[in-house]
Amino acid sequence: MIFSHNSEALSYTRSMIDENKQNQLLKTAIKHLLKPLIRFLINKQITLPSLLEVVKSAYVEVAEKDFTLKEKPPTDSRINLLTGVHRKDVKRLRDLNQEHKASERLSINSLMLASWMGEEPYCIDGIPQPLAINGENSFEALANEYSRQNIHASSIMESWLQMGWVEKNKDHKLSLNIDLLQDNQLTEDQLYFFAQNLADHMATSTANLINKEKNFERAVFYNKLSKSSLLALKKSAKSQSLAVLKDLNQQALALQKQDKKAPGPHYRFRLGSYLYTDLDDE
Repeated sequence: MIFSHNSEALSYTRSMIDENKQNQLLKTAIKHLLKPLIRFLINKQITLPSLLEVVKSAYVEVAEKDFTLKEKPPTDSRINLLTGVHRKDVKRLRDLNQEHKASERLSINSLMLASWMGEEPYCIDGIPQPLAINGENSFEALANEYSRQNIHASSIMESWLQMGWVEKNKDHKLSLNIDLLQDNQLTEDQLYFFAQNLADHMATSTANLINKEKNFERAVFYNKLSKSSLLALKKSAKSQSLAVLKDLNQQALALQKQDKKAPGPHYRFRLGSYLYTDLDDE
């Protein structure tokens, strides 16, 4: 590159230094945010070669979807240029179309759980009610609200009983097993929401780094707390966050029932809450 004045050359040099520093800071940040994920992957015996294949696939999918030219899909060569993924791998990965889509059963499960835990008559005063198997305001009625007969209520019930999500009491009613639903078992639902929740949080954070108009993102952080203070804050954080989420769940559920009958476009909304303490690492 040729500059007409030395000041321009100096400005360009400073710009390059600033860009190099920024790239280094970005790599440091990425390494930090990857560490919890890598710890989890090692625990689940997912090694680097397996992860690299997933990363390549994600690069190709994002480039294909989000970096179109004049609304036309990018060529293999353009994806190679954007991502650094070899052209042969680009073609192979595009042909495979490896994106994992949530099953219909999964979306029905989540909608039913949201309704049972937040909407009358299935939930009263914030407490999910035991439901009869069939009849008015029953498990069958709840399932039919969302399955539209595509998946029978009896099939969903058997699946939930097998997973322990519901229990049948002596009156032959089904009770929701809240404790088990919060358990650490890696079900398909848990992995689905693990990916969806973290991806949306990441999308919020990265958009805030790029765009002038910022999305809402806040956190409370203190690091000189005693164990007793930490436990007190943990208890308060859980109860207050749960109250907010329950309230918004009821509001969003009512609005969606109203809006889905109207013509599109339709949009999605997610508000998450998380709590981390290094006491959990001990």
